[in-house]
Amino acid sequence: MFPMSTAATPKGLRRRARLVEAAAELLMAGGVDAVRHRAVADRAELPLASTTYYFGSLDDLLAAAVSHVSSADAAAISVRCDALSRRRRGAAATADALAEVFVGSDTTRAQLATRYELVVLAARYTGLQDSIRERQGLLSVLHVDALVKSGRTGDVAHAAQLLAVEDGAVVGALAQGDLDAASAARDALVEVVDVLAPLSAEADFSAPLHWSGA
Repeated sequence: MFPMSTAATPKGLRRRARLVEAAAELLMAGGVDAVRHRAVADRAELPLASTTYYFGSLDDLLAAAVSHVSSADAAAISVRCDALSRRRRGAAATADALAEVFVGSDTTRAQLATRYELVVLAARYTGLQDSIRERQGLLSVLHVDALVKSGRTGDVAHAAQLLAVEDGAVVGALAQGDLDAASAARDALVEVVDVLAPLSAEADFSAPLHWSGA
């Protein structure tokens, strides 16, 4: 927490926000090792002393940057989920929809790499765990929403399992370099979606079942 003097004024809040944004940009560009007091201050165009004035430690600054990046990533996913049309989907179409919403065809490899780097970092930096835990919980809820919109049964436990399948496929694609992450997630999901999220007998959709396409 930052000091409750000039740091809590509108100017102080703006300066703190600039530091967080600068740290987030460095995190996205170069990973955790790039987030250093001087580098953040230089990128924010603020005095070096401002980093220790607004943040008690480098870990506090890193935690704020992680929260910023995770929130932006989750917000983009939420927008795509909100835009998903409501219709009954077969396994392939559901896999297409989930891959587009949660991986995103426009999401860069650097953004995806940062997403999973932060999850691993949370195991080492306990101050990051709340942000990552909150994000994972939100993604499970959004999975339920996407499944219900697709005429399928949705519960948080099975949504979390689908999320784990996606994560494994995306990390594998990133590690191999030449694979398309969204396609890898789609291929993995189509094999399990009928088991983890079968079509719901209670879903009332007037449109016919779509087997392919989001």
